[in-house]
Amino acid sequence: MDQTAFIAEHLAETSGFTIHLSPVQIFIGLGLLMVILLSNAKSLLFMWHGRLLLQLTRHLLLQRSRLTIKSADHGAESIFLPVITSSYTPLLDIDYNLHKSNSTFFSDLDDNRTELMLALFKDVLSPQKCGKNTLIQKTINLGGTSCTFKKPIPPFARYEISSRILCWDQKWVYVVSHFTRPGSNRPTRLLVGPQAAKPSKATGEAKKAEDQEDCIYATAIAKYVFKAGRVTCSPETVMTECGLLPPRPSTEEQQGSEDGTLNEKKGRQSHWSWSDVQDECQKHLELAHNFADLDQLHGTFIGRSGAAIYAY
Repeated sequence: MDQTAFIAEHLAETSGFTIHLSPVQIFIGLGLLMVILLSNAKSLLFMWHGRLLLQLTRHLLLQRSRLTIKSADHGAESIFLPVITSSYTPLLDIDYNLHKSNSTFFSDLDDNRTELMLALFKDVLSPQKCGKNTLIQKTINLGGTSCTFKKPIPPFARYEISSRILCWDQKWVYVVSHFTRPGSNRPTRLLVGPQAAKPSKATGEAKKAEDQEDCIYATAIAKYVFKAGRVTCSPETVMTECGLLPPRPSTEEQQGSEDGTLNEKKGRQSHWSWSDVQDECQKHLELAHNFADLDQLHGTFIGRSGAAIYAY
């Protein structure tokens, strides 16, 4: 008797029971195991890192030109348009309330917002060599995020995540994200990617705001800052370097000269002008600053200044 058989016989004698599995039972068991692993693929170990590596490869190496937004090609209004991804709720994302765990929303946001940032700002995140005109490489750092939950996402349900630039100030770029039901996002057209040249299936019919809100599971906001080494770069400067903003009007045009007025009207007939972009940015800036004011919460830390309930 070999050592393996001896150990199995010894365990059966000491434990008082023996397990016998037929080939069919083993096959079924392996099949169930594969189903569980596949249904939880997005939650497996290192899956987050694998998705990030795939995103960087697509945007910076394989499809760089096809997945880059430019004001000259797509219009300045494209800086405010969303990137949409689809996902689902696997078994490992379900909490004790039997719906998608609140903590797992942030992992999905990482994936979706990374796509947005790479589509808009890859030229400064990974500059291409262009001689003297080479851009200075910059990093984009997440400075804060918050998520407001509205409706639970059921187990194994599919949903969509859309993120877009909301506005910016002298330091921060604010990104708003929405978790919605499948089919909630029906863009009239797609600007980049494999389906950009294909006609959209959307009807283009505008829905009422209250109807759109019925589709929302949760809404999140985040703020990002650009850094060149340890130096903070203004978002407007970075957007100009990435070709996301239209030409800035001259002093004469800003003063409302006749030529400037004609150019402004001409710009409105095709894509957004500089003033259009600034108006859209200012529209939501007060709301974004209310989120930025939450930085004052750092001052509520008790630390060593008082007692605590307990530590574990």
